[in-house]
Amino acid sequence: MHAVTTSDELIDRSGRLRTPWVPVMEAFRAIGQEEMTRRAAALNRQVRLAAPFGAVTSHHYDPLPAPLTASEFAVLEAGVKQRAHLLDVLLEDIYGAQTVLHENLLPPALVLGKPHFIRALHTPQKLPSRRLALYAADLIRGPDGKFLVLHDHTGIIPGLGHALTLRRLAATTIPELFRAGGLRSLRPAREMLVDHLQRGAESGLIAVLSASASSLAYAPDMMDDALLARALGALLIEPGDIAARNGALHIKTLSGLLHIATMIRGLSGIELDPLEQGGRPGAGIAGAFGAIRAGVLTMLNNPGSALVEDPDFAPLLEPVFHRLLGAPPQLASVFGDPLQLASKAPFVSGNGLTSIPLAFRLYAWHDGEDWQVLPGGLGFGLEDKSNPAAGTIKDIWVLDADEPQFFSGAGAVEPPERLPFLPAAHLPSRVADNLFWLGRSAERLETAARLMMLALPRLESGTSLPRDVAERTLIARCLAKSRLIPAELASGAISGKFLRQTLARRKPFAGLVKEVARLLNAASERLSPSMLATVQLALDQVEDALVPNEETALPAILGFSATFAGIAAENMSRDGGWLFLEMGRRLERGEILADTLAILLDAAPDRLEPGLALGIELADSVLSYDLRHAGILAPGPVLAMILADNGNPRSLNFQCTALRWSLERLGADDDAEAARLLQTEAVSLAGRVTELATPLATIAARLRMLSDRVQRRFFTLLPEAHQLEDEEVIPPP
Repeated sequence: MHAVTTSDELIDRSGRLRTPWVPVMEAFRAIGQEEMTRRAAALNRQVRLAAPFGAVTSHHYDPLPAPLTASEFAVLEAGVKQRAHLLDVLLEDIYGAQTVLHENLLPPALVLGKPHFIRALHTPQKLPSRRLALYAADLIRGPDGKFLVLHDHTGIIPGLGHALTLRRLAATTIPELFRAGGLRSLRPAREMLVDHLQRGAESGLIAVLSASASSLAYAPDMMDDALLARALGALLIEPGDIAARNGALHIKTLSGLLHIATMIRGLSGIELDPLEQGGRPGAGIAGAFGAIRAGVLTMLNNPGSALVEDPDFAPLLEPVFHRLLGAPPQLASVFGDPLQLASKAPFVSGNGLTSIPLAFRLYAWHDGEDWQVLPGGLGFGLEDKSNPAAGTIKDIWVLDADEPQFFSGAGAVEPPERLPFLPAAHLPSRVADNLFWLGRSAERLETAARLMMLALPRLESGTSLPRDVAERTLIARCLAKSRLIPAELASGAISGKFLRQTLARRKPFAGLVKEVARLLNAASERLSPSMLATVQLALDQVEDALVPNEETALPAILGFSATFAGIAAENMSRDGGWLFLEMGRRLERGEILADTLAILLDAAPDRLEPGLALGIELADSVLSYDLRHAGILAPGPVLAMILADNGNPRSLNFQCTALRWSLERLGADDDAEAARLLQTEAVSLAGRVTELATPLATIAARLRMLSDRVQRRFFTLLPEAHQLEDEEVIPPP
């Protein structure tokens, strides 16, 4: 028995550098080992920033590609096309006539006993859509230089989002690798795939279905789903975003339920439809199988397609090739230990280059007429727990200077017509809800920090002058209203030392920061990588500052709030998710301001001065007031600035005006009118100096009611409640 000798991707049998690797290694030597290690770290940061869920991926991204010559790719392309065609035909047969089972080419017990065989999709006739439309194959180069199939992917197609993203990011991080040219571009192939999906959807919605955080057991890589949705210009959705109506699936958006025509599945088919399969109702989509059978939903790939990727099928496929295609397989399957058989390729490590067994993952899709293969893909180090670089992936290059069949790309077509929608109409209600509460939570955190920075020095003084006692009492009531201290402690006797002890024991800011971080991750798919990185860095600084004690984190919290507000103002377009982020901020700021002023201004006119001073400081308007009025406190000017000034971003009028504008943009005219009435009332209160507490508390309550109406209209999508009139008749069931 002879020992197996593995081949090497980098060095040929004569000991010389293989031609495809020459420009790659020249670039590596020019950059240098130490700098390349830094570039690799930068590449990994760039890819992780593209993850809208804030999820940590288990992959490590290697900057060195794995090049293939045009002739090598031609062999692989033909073999992948043939194998995809065979598995497509095999799936149709297993879920249809079952010829391979009747002829015992595949043991019936093997097929019918697999969990991925879904009996609900065994139909006497073909489904309206293909059972297999996306395919990926993992291959290795054997000791003789021939490629062997290691694994088929026919259910969830892993890594396609990474494959379509990695090269673009590597080009900005390590541009020296791309100077030699002669590299076949991925862009035309991606455009052909997008064009095919859009034509198939016929102006309907295209979505990538990803598992929610509660279904991680069925979500191999949510980051890949997010990258794929961005690369294809599709919606990223979760099972909770979908509702079945009249036999079809719809996404819950701000304009109501919109029909989903095409769905790329990142969720296992085992629990996809709890209505027909059982299982957890919240983990899947009730009615999905019915929509597929009726032809109103095209799913890539259909549930049950993962059956033929089971390793038990690989040794039995050769006779199936002859029976169904009348030809032998062009690519043989791996028999033996792939770690011993696979060729090795260089990967960047801290010590230079490490040689690791390499597998190639190539992707294919059916365009309605034939299978197309992506001229690239992912290379990855084979799993070896003893190898620290296991889980590393890299780009696959196809070298071809001519590129005759791919640079032509898809034919020029106009984007499909869509019905005119209001701003943010296609925004999933889940995402809008997260952005709305992100705005509220960020504003709540900032206001609490401002209040605490105002309170600590005043409570430290300990003087017993009537004005100081009045200030401490008002501050204590505001702290209790913001739930920073218990309500029973809201008196003028509270001291700065006791407040610090309360903060150390209750840790209210840690809870507020945790909620902001949760919502930031939940809504991050609507933030660009650079925006997310900037905001996340500021939030990390807050979390680090909270470690000694919460008091030391107050400046960092204000820094985060300024960063967050600046990013939202300067980087987000004035529609879509920004409208809900803005509404959340304005509702929270207006409600807190009205509640706080109701406390501060609850006094006779001759005792308003402490409340006026605190109000102007909490509204961060001291400098503007001093410049206008020389610092002389008077009820009229103070109330005009914090209640009626439309140019002051912290006045009550400004909050109501911004709310009204956002609601008008979203077509919520009745709620916009409610905001206008609140705006009018805030301006009218500026002319009063007595009995302000009750109307301000009423404004705060009406803002809370407006918040409930916004949630009801846009997030829960429920009709308005009403009473039956006398003439209304309830129709019989």
